[in-house]
Amino acid sequence: MDGANVASAASTGKASSLGQRVVSALILLPILVGLAYWSVWTTALAVALATVLALSELYAALRQANYQPRTWVGIATGLLICGAMTFQGRLPFDPLILVIALSVLLALLAEVFRSDRSQSLTAWAFTFAGAYYVAGLLSFYVLLRDLSGPLLPTAWLAGLNLPPGAAWVFTVMAITWLQDSGAYFAGRAFGRHKMAPNLSPKKTWEGAAGGLIAGVLGAILAMLLLGLPIGYGGAVLLGVAGSIAGMLGDLAESLLKRQIGVKDAGSLIPGHGGILDRADSMLFAGPVLYMLILLLTGGNA
Repeated sequence: MDGANVASAASTGKASSLGQRVVSALILLPILVGLAYWSVWTTALAVALATVLALSELYAALRQANYQPRTWVGIATGLLICGAMTFQGRLPFDPLILVIALSVLLALLAEVFRSDRSQSLTAWAFTFAGAYYVAGLLSFYVLLRDLSGPLLPTAWLAGLNLPPGAAWVFTVMAITWLQDSGAYFAGRAFGRHKMAPNLSPKKTWEGAAGGLIAGVLGAILAMLLLGLPIGYGGAVLLGVAGSIAGMLGDLAESLLKRQIGVKDAGSLIPGHGGILDRADSMLFAGPVLYMLILLLTGGNA
């Protein structure tokens, strides 16, 4: 194949990938927005479903690398974590402490009673770490949806009577997704200097800068549209922190995939890979922004 044909094929491949990303986003976005808007319970349901799918992808990828995570033990642990985070503040005790203790015990006992214990230590470690990596971080979106501090009446979309928790979830999603999109397009257009070539060869510092700018603009726009009580300074801080956290989450998943030896964690979402590939930035951004929101609002969010 000559140079012109190679360039044409590469251009066609990029256009096809971009088209798949856009179509996937147009399908997924209304579903996620609707679930987050409806209630904390539907948000928890979405988190639980994403946890099951992402853990299934992660454990399947680990098995390709000849590790032996205990899929059902890990998924059960992940669902217990989601449930504990959902019921925090609704029970007379902290359910997460109980879940942590139970998950450690159950994961270890699952190894004690196996006839083949040649990989018990690594199986326990990967099962336990995977469950907390995915479910422990994703469950912060349930905590975000549970925030109930009042929004400002000056919001551009005040007429929608948006639940405060949904507004915060939408804000984190906007920052994370706009950062990811900004990095993607800026990297394609201006990317020259590799950011982490050993982990993710396509990521560049120019793309990171574009993602940071997009994330900050997303936070400011969310503040104005939704009436977030944080001011411009708080919005910029959220945008910067969320963008950096999202980039680090992306790199962390790249590290996992490099160690395992796979390009994508799954193939469920055309143009994006699997659920874990789509949620990698959100895994880090959710906890970071939840804690920052509490700090910026004095715990009144």
